[in-house]
Amino acid sequence: MAKVLVIESDSVFAAVLADRLHVAGHEVRRLSEGSRAVAVAVDQQVDLVVLGTSPGAGLEVIEGLRGLPATRSLPILVLAGAAESVTALRSGADDVLTRPCDLEELLLRLYRLLANRTAVLQVLQGDLANHPLWALLQYLGQVRKTGILRVKAAAGSGTLELRDGQATGARWQGLRGREALLALLSLEEGGFRFDPEALPEAAEGPLLLHELLMQSAWLKDEIAKRRHLLPATGQPLQSLTPSLPSVDHDFHDLPVRRVFERILQQPGLRLFDLIADETEAPPSTRLALALLVEVGAVAPQTGEEDTDIQNTREISTVLLLEIAIEDLIESATKAGLPATALPYLLLVEPDVWPALRRLIEEAPGFRRNEGMRKLVEQVELRKAGSVSFPGRRGKVSLHIQVITGMAQPQINAIVPGCAGVLVWIRGTGSLEVVGGVVQRLETSGPRGAGGVLVAGSEAAQQQTLPLAGRGSRWRATPHEPHSLLGLLRLLHPPDAGA
Repeated sequence: MAKVLVIESDSVFAAVLADRLHVAGHEVRRLSEGSRAVAVAVDQQVDLVVLGTSPGAGLEVIEGLRGLPATRSLPILVLAGAAESVTALRSGADDVLTRPCDLEELLLRLYRLLANRTAVLQVLQGDLANHPLWALLQYLGQVRKTGILRVKAAAGSGTLELRDGQATGARWQGLRGREALLALLSLEEGGFRFDPEALPEAAEGPLLLHELLMQSAWLKDEIAKRRHLLPATGQPLQSLTPSLPSVDHDFHDLPVRRVFERILQQPGLRLFDLIADETEAPPSTRLALALLVEVGAVAPQTGEEDTDIQNTREISTVLLLEIAIEDLIESATKAGLPATALPYLLLVEPDVWPALRRLIEEAPGFRRNEGMRKLVEQVELRKAGSVSFPGRRGKVSLHIQVITGMAQPQINAIVPGCAGVLVWIRGTGSLEVVGGVVQRLETSGPRGAGGVLVAGSEAAQQQTLPLAGRGSRWRATPHEPHSLLGLLRLLHPPDAGA
């Protein structure tokens, strides 16, 4: 899995590209312009940049990336007009595609750059299952390497700075320093890559690797002794006493009090939530919770369905949908739409509905989301259905309508109140209905509302481009979404940043 930074002002193209990369297993960060590109590339430790340029803009991003040691060798794929192609290559781009470009060719070139990255950087890389991090660090210390060790695992990613073989700075998700290195040392699966490069003079200070190796081993041993006491990652917890019982002096450095008070103040909290606080390394949190269970201060909540407890990966995947909803609410708010209620209309041809149904059923958390399950049942029975997704700052409602002749009056009534409309067709039999929808949103839709025409066939593409060109609110794309998250990204207003 790679981290890809996409800098692209065309929100439809960026959403489709991000969707394809997500489905292929890659992590994507999107920006609508390049002012924060260098900072994001460094902070997110990206593996490749896709940079969309406009005349006279974007080349400063290449110069900024090439000017920092941490991003100097980062592959950059530029999407440029014919006049900017040569300039982009001279500025330091690794590859250039001339607009308009084919998405499949773009993806092939992107994958080639990612595959070549190891050879270009001449890095040491491998699998933590075969090369434990403690052994790798001992080797790097013996050969007195200077550079950055990058680690990726299912739970996240982190880095370790080495100067002459000594650890001087560590990061793991939101953790820094000692706790970050403890978190890294606890990983048993994932990948690593060492980039030999010069580091800035400023350093966080030496991290006592030998001491932390001892601490990591101790944490693993103590957790192993209490493995039977540790609740499942997604199991709701409750406190059994109003105050914290005393614990053995050997465990005073653990976050026992913090974990107990969090559960006392917020019954139903899960181990996943405690780790997500990123206050200390995950093994420290796990051992603290196991100790609280051992002394009878905390226990799993009663009355829960223990047979259906979520694990960390399931919870993390469900969070992706929540984040996508929050992003859509934020984008709609920036476009001037009321966040309290954001209704979106999805119009699909009968032949397209099975594809959309698959995206819904494969969406994060589908089996636990009663609303999405009822939505599928409604559309199957009545050719229409709705589901709502509440967020912290508002609510998104999706109404799906299969295009039929009988549905046209209902569609005409819904469109003027929509925050956005997505029409997904593969044939040409529904063009009269689609044309009416385009015109109705253009003339009667609320300010900030926009529409997207998704054409899944060559015949449909030839007809949708002229339709989208009839007004300023509509965009067209030949690329069908590959996930529900990708579909939600297509609903972002045209002028909203990613």
